[in-house]
Amino acid sequence: MKKIILNSIILILCFIGILPLAGCRQSSPAAPEAASTSSHSNDAKYPVTISNYDSSENPITYSYKKAPERVAIIHPGATELLLELGLEDRILSTIAPYGAPLDRIAEKHAALTIMKAKYLPSQEELLEMQPDMIIGWAHNFRSSELGDVKSWQERGVGTFVMQSTLTKSQSTVDTDVYAFVADIGAIFGMQDKAASYIQHLKDRVANVQAATKDVPHKKTVIVLQDHFNGTFSVYDSHYLISSMIDLAGGKNLCQDITSFVGAEKVLAFDPDFIIYVSHDKNEDAKDLTDEEAFKALSEVSALQSMRAVQKGNIINLPFFTVNNGGIRTVDTIEKISHILYPEQYQ
Repeated sequence: MKKIILNSIILILCFIGILPLAGCRQSSPAAPEAASTSSHSNDAKYPVTISNYDSSENPITYSYKKAPERVAIIHPGATELLLELGLEDRILSTIAPYGAPLDRIAEKHAALTIMKAKYLPSQEELLEMQPDMIIGWAHNFRSSELGDVKSWQERGVGTFVMQSTLTKSQSTVDTDVYAFVADIGAIFGMQDKAASYIQHLKDRVANVQAATKDVPHKKTVIVLQDHFNGTFSVYDSHYLISSMIDLAGGKNLCQDITSFVGAEKVLAFDPDFIIYVSHDKNEDAKDLTDEEAFKALSEVSALQSMRAVQKGNIINLPFFTVNNGGIRTVDTIEKISHILYPEQYQ
């Protein structure tokens, strides 16, 4: 049942044309040196066999005889990672991001070819592209969407399901983010660069944990998404964002699936802070500022009695940041922790 909220939200909001998009623009830490060059490492050893998944989340392997050169990407989190690692020349085409791209990769992103389809290309469109690798959500590889994994592999096309889109396993930064980076490093023959990048991320998380290990009281949090029709979703403990909250020193109060519920269910929580999963309803490529996000949430009359709303304890995060599964993850852990415990970072 894990991530049923996310999958339902995506399908429904894509259908009605208001997929939740990004929220606050934040200054991002400088990318590590390992990601600053587009040259590829000399540690490539092929063939390399990668264990990944099909649409039913069954393990499946694929052997790459060489680094892919024509990658079609259906999850913009993967696009960001390839850009971060200097692999922009390997991206054949990508779907548009769910909001504004990060500042540090915006110039590279502007040069990419964007698919005609807003969220999911047809099998025909994808076949015309002639990719040698496809990266996407687990459900993308159903026969009714892009086609099943085995059919693509039989054509000599590698498929990769991002770990953060799996619904049957517990999400953690280790299993969803570090493993993703390591797999991409192996596929593109840049294991050393990927390992250096992962270590850089781990060091930053360790700094956060060191800063918050002695806090006397863990701040409580809920992760709230407004569907603008009187219903809400609260992200439970199975989502990656919950692991991110834990690493930031907080505690997610929502443990059970709480999707498409009324305000009374939200009011049952009394968190110290609300992480507001924000998006701009009018401009797909625009992120809400913190002020705009706070205004939007504070104007929901049914939630105005919440302690966190009254105190202004709102952490504004984009939909895509919450559901990125890639390079925004550690940036977000740092942001959450600094807002929860500013005194620990003085």
